[in-house]
Amino acid sequence: MNYAEQPLEFVRAQAEKGVPEAELRLAVLYLEGTDVPQSDVMALEWALKAAEKGLRPAQSFAGSMYFRGWGAERNYPEAIRWYIRAADQGDSECQFNLGLMYYSGLGVLQNRRMAADWYRRSAGGGFHLALLNLGAMYGTGEGVKLSFNDARDCFRMAAEAGDPRAQYNLGVMCLLGEGGPEDPEEAGRWFKLAADQGHIEASSNLEYLRGLE
Repeated sequence: MNYAEQPLEFVRAQAEKGVPEAELRLAVLYLEGTDVPQSDVMALEWALKAAEKGLRPAQSFAGSMYFRGWGAERNYPEAIRWYIRAADQGDSECQFNLGLMYYSGLGVLQNRRMAADWYRRSAGGGFHLALLNLGAMYGTGEGVKLSFNDARDCFRMAAEAGDPRAQYNLGVMCLLGEGGPEDPEEAGRWFKLAADQGHIEASSNLEYLRGLE
């Protein structure tokens, strides 16, 4: 059942019966202040009820609330606990968030290798931001073995998904011949795609290539 299409009275009645999807919907309503007084505290309270029952989106919701300090004091370890529970159910965004937290040392000891592992799991689910970050790590050798080939592959997948930063990075690698042959024409193609989305550096590089023609 899509609880987003149901009236508040029905959602609340179902939530009070312990239906996790209704509990999460009520949490969203409190967070947005839709049909109920806005309350981060109530949003977190209802989300936790659903999260404890194993509802993956509710676990992600709870993790993000603790990460931001909404409805409770900011609590990175608690955010990680919920992100892990959702990530273990295949939530690519939570896997990405865990990568960020291990990379930066938020709530855990900084561990670039663990960050890369979580980014890989997220990237396996097609989350292009994970591909972008993992590509950057391969390009610098942070937490992984330095590999321009792997960096280029990651950037290409994210670029093909439409990410302008990945398109720019891939263009640079094509221009410099990192992870493959030098290919100014291919570089220009990726710079143009990024520039069309407002990427300033890509626009500058595209103008530079056009000046060489």
